[in-house]
Amino acid sequence: MRMLVINWRCTRNPLAGGAEVYCQEIFSRLVARGHQVTLLCERFRGSEPEEFLDGIRTIRVGGKLTFNFTAARQVGRLADSLNADIVIDDLNKIPFYSPWHTKRPVLAILMHLFRGSIFKETLPPMAAYVWLAETMIPLAYKRCRFAVLSESSKKDTMKVGIDPTRITVIPPGTDFDRFRPDASVAREPVVLHIGRLKRYKSTDHLLQAVEKLKDRGVKFTTVIVGDGDDKPRLEALAAKLGLGDTVRFTGFIPDTEKVNWYRRAAVLVENSVKEGWGLIVLEANACGTPVVVARSPGLVDSSRDGVNGLMYDYSDVPALAERLERLLTDDALRARLGQQAIEWARQWTWDGAADAMERTIEQTVREGKDP
Repeated sequence: MRMLVINWRCTRNPLAGGAEVYCQEIFSRLVARGHQVTLLCERFRGSEPEEFLDGIRTIRVGGKLTFNFTAARQVGRLADSLNADIVIDDLNKIPFYSPWHTKRPVLAILMHLFRGSIFKETLPPMAAYVWLAETMIPLAYKRCRFAVLSESSKKDTMKVGIDPTRITVIPPGTDFDRFRPDASVAREPVVLHIGRLKRYKSTDHLLQAVEKLKDRGVKFTTVIVGDGDDKPRLEALAAKLGLGDTVRFTGFIPDTEKVNWYRRAAVLVENSVKEGWGLIVLEANACGTPVVVARSPGLVDSSRDGVNGLMYDYSDVPALAERLERLLTDDALRARLGQQAIEWARQWTWDGAADAMERTIEQTVREGKDP
């Protein structure tokens, strides 16, 4: 089967995140099964206009602020030139409205919808633009099938008017060859945060909790891994709170170094107001690292309180500080949750996700051929 996938970024983009990992892990497996996959994504500094990544032909056009417009102009023509059996439209951020640009069957993949949370992320005019773009989804995609990451994302998709019978939940998996415990790596009193630094990720809540723990005399270090446009604000906040000797910002790091941090850390923290699933939660868990996560959409799907870590109500900074203190000071609790986390993570595999996606793609193509 010939597939054209549209996603904002590829995994080599410095700003790549969970959406790009999801796309690459699943569709590289479909290539290995004999399917032909072409990915259309944005260009970035130093990128090649075209290359193969794990068997996926990757074509880069446009830029960070223009890719959605460039993709809209090219999707129909590119789908025709490839004689694609299906167009797979990843609705991460602003939709591409592929059904308006091609007559071929379209499957929509949805990480999560921003809806009102976008107003925490950017200026009101841009936030209103994103909100309106999401509101138009049922107009463009009403007859399409959807693959979503979690039950939380399914609920969001239903709220904007998509028929629930056309929505399939396909959670991501974890690469257990890369993300696994290593007894030779000693655990350290490190509170770890990994991901793109965006306002809606609410990393400032973690910094506020770190201040509280420092005032209580708890000894630990906070390591914030990743880059993004919220980094300057977070660095300024850390300085204002007097956390210069407690918080370290690493910026973008290679995957091997990221795995090492998972193995060294006592706990991973995820503060986001909303996620599609929480891929880093399961990566940390697979390494035997428990988590402290907000009770937010997506994170409530990838975590269970007292199973793979501890949960707190989103934005409740004192509660976040209390959960962190418990895991930093209670060795037995931390060890028990870390061991449980490994088994928790193993429920979801990339092979299983690829199986489910392949079935959904085949169903979408069959329906597209029906009179």
